[in-house]
Amino acid sequence: MESVHLSTRLPAALSRGAVHTAAGNPAGAPAPLPPPLPKPRPGPACRSVLLPSPAVVSQGDVQRTLIQVDFGDGIAVSYVNLSSMEDGIKHVYHNVGIFRVTVQVDNSLGSDSAVLYLHVTCPLEHVHLSLPFVTTKNKEVNATAVLWPSQVGTLTYVWWYGNNTEPLITLEGSISFKFTSEGMNTITVQVSAGNAILQDTKTIAVYEEFRSLRLSFSPNLDDYNPDIPEWRRDISRVIKKSLVEATGVPGQHMLVAVLPGLPTAAELFVLPHQDPTGESKRSAEDLEQISELLIHKLNQNSVHFELKPGVQVLVHAAHLTAAPLVDLTPTHSGSAMLMLLSVVFVGLAVFVIYKFKRKIPGINVYAQMQNEKEREMVSQVSHNDSRPPVPQTGLRRPGQLIDEKVESWLI
Repeated sequence: MESVHLSTRLPAALSRGAVHTAAGNPAGAPAPLPPPLPKPRPGPACRSVLLPSPAVVSQGDVQRTLIQVDFGDGIAVSYVNLSSMEDGIKHVYHNVGIFRVTVQVDNSLGSDSAVLYLHVTCPLEHVHLSLPFVTTKNKEVNATAVLWPSQVGTLTYVWWYGNNTEPLITLEGSISFKFTSEGMNTITVQVSAGNAILQDTKTIAVYEEFRSLRLSFSPNLDDYNPDIPEWRRDISRVIKKSLVEATGVPGQHMLVAVLPGLPTAAELFVLPHQDPTGESKRSAEDLEQISELLIHKLNQNSVHFELKPGVQVLVHAAHLTAAPLVDLTPTHSGSAMLMLLSVVFVGLAVFVIYKFKRKIPGINVYAQMQNEKEREMVSQVSHNDSRPPVPQTGLRRPGQLIDEKVESWLI
């Protein structure tokens, strides 16, 4: 928001003497009259209002005077050894409200303070009514008044909607309501800020049911988008005309609304338009057929318009933009995610088997069998080691056994 410039003047003619206020004087001298309050100098879009007058510094030694100013918004400054105060003390307020400004002045002859109240306001410059373009019967609709600047003090909102003969007056910038019948309805909000009143009006379509489709455009349209309501309304009419020419669908069944902001996008609504006679009305199946026809033509790049000579703009369904910011096809990402999950699962399984192999039933039995075999081998070795040694004389070579057998046969 715009800021307000505050200029608070203190007298420059400070001579030796005492510090005076408008309520007292030294040594019985006549009290000096305070100078007139200076008119505040407003910024380009804000104004300020001064309330009760501050104290006045009438005398003192300027070279030894300390001036402390608290502006009431969390900022305080000190001034010392000031030779002149002709331009006053300037401060910038960034918020609206009532601020208590205090001034403390000290010099060799004394001290004094003064207080003033500053009312900072900012005029309202623009009102934008935000609400959906299409809604269904008996569904709650939220309407919001968007203000610029956003902080302008206390406001009064006057709402006109439907067939109401009396407005709804609120202090809040949003309301909710319902429509009980089909058709086009006008909503108006009036915002009162001081002596100024601004308003905005929007139209909302109410139907039993409808279909919607998000549209996108070739990137060259963004180069010519000033992002203002008038341009969006004009482009909406151009897009609707190109859709009618490409599909043959009557214009009464379509509503195009270009959305604010960049990149440029729009909302296409397929409406169940009713003939003036009231005999023919599109059903839900008809709306589906119209939606499929529109999507088919958009996918074939059959919808386009000429923005200016030599500049052609293509209209796409939002998920089929010429240069999508995000890849919405799930095939590659799904396969990659599946492969990653498989690798993680296998690694986790190997880790669990290695870490807890003795606690798994099958592996535990195998481990017990291995331990039993190891114990048997150790016991056999220890048993063999415990046998008494056989003397060398008791051992016979195979040749000796054969000789003894031969001798026994001969005998």
